[in-house]
Amino acid sequence: MKIFISADIEGIAGVMRPEQCTPGHPEHQIARGLMEQEVNAAIEGAFAGGATEVVVADSHAQMTNLRAENIDPRARLVQGKPRCLSMVEGIEQQRFDGLFLVGFHSAAGEPGVLAHTINGRAFWRIHINGLVMGETDIYAAAAAEHGTPLLLVTGDDQLQRWIAEHYSAVDYVCVKRAISHTCAESISPTAAQRAICAAASAALQHPPQASTTRLTAPYAMRLQAIKPVLADLFSLIPGVTRLDAVTVGYQAEKMETLISLLSAFSYLASTQS
Repeated sequence: MKIFISADIEGIAGVMRPEQCTPGHPEHQIARGLMEQEVNAAIEGAFAGGATEVVVADSHAQMTNLRAENIDPRARLVQGKPRCLSMVEGIEQQRFDGLFLVGFHSAAGEPGVLAHTINGRAFWRIHINGLVMGETDIYAAAAAEHGTPLLLVTGDDQLQRWIAEHYSAVDYVCVKRAISHTCAESISPTAAQRAICAAASAALQHPPQASTTRLTAPYAMRLQAIKPVLADLFSLIPGVTRLDAVTVGYQAEKMETLISLLSAFSYLASTQS
């Protein structure tokens, strides 16, 4: 049994401030350690549940948060960017039996700790086929295209409600209660790790019977940028249509195409910071 883990940082227990998520900031050094511990708990649980292979994709910011020497040596590690499938890069290389999303968060425009979708400094709201999209939705859909079901998600209580509503067969570990965008009540890191390890093992015993994606191709994306100049830049890419001052649209047959486009948008947005 092969398991793919995508690891973000905003949904980790003890993380609730932007500086904790900013590489180079002293607070990031602490937060990345907490992230490593939760990832290792998921790896441990996966192997305890019967996994024979585990691949982890470091999926926050420059995607170099996890220190290889601190990660369970049984797992392989995908790091760095750019990469076509972004937060699930590597899932296309072989058939995986399940996807874990560790340390994830709510969609842009939704309540939750540090809620955003892909680039909080550039994207205000993303819809695909008329549905609000968070990172959980986008990457679960990408995994589904490669035959991999979503089995487990970890994060705060607001994302827990989202998963319960849209992916009722998927297991969830709630590691903190969102008080505001930058305030949370977390369980202890040790308690979070124990819960994640147990849930990871249990998730492999009862894979979901229902689909773990909200989307089917073709995909019609509608993206609202934070400001008009970003929509100006995004519209320079062939195939992107301008819908209003801050909104662009795009049609695609594959989620991988949309993910690559969103990565390109994010890089273009960085030229305006």
